Order: sequence, then C-alpha cells, then structure tokens
Amino acid sequence: MPQNGARFAGAMLLFLTLIEASMAQHAVANLSVGTWGGRSLQMEVTQQGATLEFDCAQGTIPEPLVLDATGKFRAKGTFQTGGGPVRRDQKPGRDVVYTGTVEGDTMQLEFTLAEDKGSPEKFTLVRGQPGNLRKCY
Repeated sequence: MPQNGARFAGAMLLFLTLIEASMAQHAVANLSVGTWGGRSLQMEVTQQGATLEFDCAQGTIPEPLVLDATGKFRAKGTFQTGGGPVRRDQKPGRDVVYTGTVEGDTMQLEFTLAEDKGSPEKFTLVRGQPGNLRKCY
C-alpha cells in the first residue's frame, strides 16, 4: 500500500508541475503606458486602451492591451480615415483588428480592416518617441 501512496504523490507532483508550466506560458502583462511612435503613426497607450494617430487617419482600441508570455497582443478597435476633428454625425470608424509584438522598447504593429482580406498595414514603433506624421488638411 505505501507504494501506491508514493505513486499517487508522484503523479500529483507531476500534474501540479504541468499546470504551473502551462500557466507560465499564458502569463500576461499590460503594454507599457505612454507614447509609442514611428513613421506615419503615433500611439498613445493608457490603462484602458489606446488612441492611434496616423498621417491622415485615426484609430482607437477601447480595451487594455495585454501581452502574452511571448510579447504579443491582439485587440479589436476602429480605424477612420481623414484628418481633423470628427463631426457629431460622422460614423465612429471601421472595425479593425490590431496585432502587435513587443520586444523591449520596439513594437511591430499590424492592422487589418475586418472586411478586408488584403495584406495588413505594418508599422514599427518605439516607446517614448513621437510619431513622424504628415498631417492632412
């Protein structure tokens, strides 16, 4: 009977180790709050999400940006072309999916319009740097 108890204890230890390893793979952290900028894009990250300012467009992400254990995130948001303020009667934008990979202070950001099957738009952003934008008037 003691042999069965040792087997059970060993099996439980293995089981708990596997659970712990699985949880570590799915560990999450929020993307660093602040300005992330690059060519044609400036992204302002907050605890609640982000606003994106492109050369002649803008976007929003209305949810916290959570990184997985590999530094990746995926979030639904909006994208709207045109510069300047948004009119009250203007639609809130088109649905998009923003995906990113963060390594240190560098982010590779992509987005695809929900109804578009084409290639995603790609940007490289650096934490703490303003975007290099060309404004539309």
